[in-house]
Amino acid sequence: MVGVNAAIWSHPWDLVDEGPAQAASRLAALGIDEVNLATTMHSVQTLNPHNPERKTFFADASEYFQPDWNRYGEITPDVNETMGEDDWLAEIAAGFEGTPVDLNSWGATFHSSRQGQRHPDATLTSPFGDSLVFGLCPSNPDVQEFGIEMTGDLGDRDIFETVEMELADYQYGTGYGWHHQEFFHRLGRLAEFLFGLCFCEHCQDNARAAGVDVEHARRSARAGLTDRFEGRIAHDTDVGGWLMEHPEVFAYADARRETLTDLFGSFDDVLGDTDFGYYFKMGGLGDDRMGVEHSWKHGLDLAGMSQYMDEATVLAYHSDPTVVRDDVHTTRSLVDAPVRAGILAGDPIVHSRAQLREQVDAAVDAGADSLSFYGYGVIPERNLDWIGDVLATL
Repeated sequence: MVGVNAAIWSHPWDLVDEGPAQAASRLAALGIDEVNLATTMHSVQTLNPHNPERKTFFADASEYFQPDWNRYGEITPDVNETMGEDDWLAEIAAGFEGTPVDLNSWGATFHSSRQGQRHPDATLTSPFGDSLVFGLCPSNPDVQEFGIEMTGDLGDRDIFETVEMELADYQYGTGYGWHHQEFFHRLGRLAEFLFGLCFCEHCQDNARAAGVDVEHARRSARAGLTDRFEGRIAHDTDVGGWLMEHPEVFAYADARRETLTDLFGSFDDVLGDTDFGYYFKMGGLGDDRMGVEHSWKHGLDLAGMSQYMDEATVLAYHSDPTVVRDDVHTTRSLVDAPVRAGILAGDPIVHSRAQLREQVDAAVDAGADSLSFYGYGVIPERNLDWIGDVLATL
């Protein structure tokens, strides 16, 4: 086994509170080569075990840099209120300059409940017409412009080796959860997929242009959801089997692939010489049953995207290291780009140095080209030591 490139995800407040130069020195000593720095994030509360200034941080969906406002159109960035008029990105970049640790941008570009509430006409829309405020729809021209300009805004700063993105796609029907979410019904994968199948005017127009009977597709999607609500179909109904019986819904979902592939091409174009990376994780945290091969449910065409990606990160957050191995292996078989394995180095996945070593060994043995660990400020000191110990033995 040989050494591999290793990165760690970090929120900006943890680096700023510790002091960016001090944090960079500490990370280098652990064997970390890169920091995937959150530049735009969904709403979050973090627990920060070793932060010297605060042990928790609350934030609505927001950006953690001062944008070039002249770039943006109808949808504009939301600068984090705690950061205010400061520029955490500039402060961190200055502190990391001259150190052996590089910076990557990490952003959940379209997963913003704040933007969704401000721009309900730009959100994903359920088959029943509900605005799913947690996610902006990639078919919407204003959303596309926002994503392209933010990508270019970050890339033009000459700070980052790679601009890495997640959830710049059609996401999940329940949006990875909501504060005090009240769902007293088990949707299952089919209903989750159908509820998040976007029927905004732009998705409908794209599907009609592809020859899809949109109204038939919407009626079928609504009927499928109602059947699940009323218990007429089981929660574990096979998605593929159901779609074979409802080909108009499959055709509607399939029409989204070209939209996303073209959008990813625009991201790559605006970045120029800066690398472009994307994150893949199709299940919830610790879901050992649903891998990257399900990415079509988010409208992602892996073969088409490969021409634009310089790196694919599979978020292999599984307690069973054999599933980590399978995730990496499957991603390598489906994506024509270097594959980075994302490892959650804390609860509920990893509780010991030995467990972390098993995770890393599984990823590397499956052919991972590099590793990313989650995450610097949110795991305890001892877990950081485990990362250093494991990397020292690779």
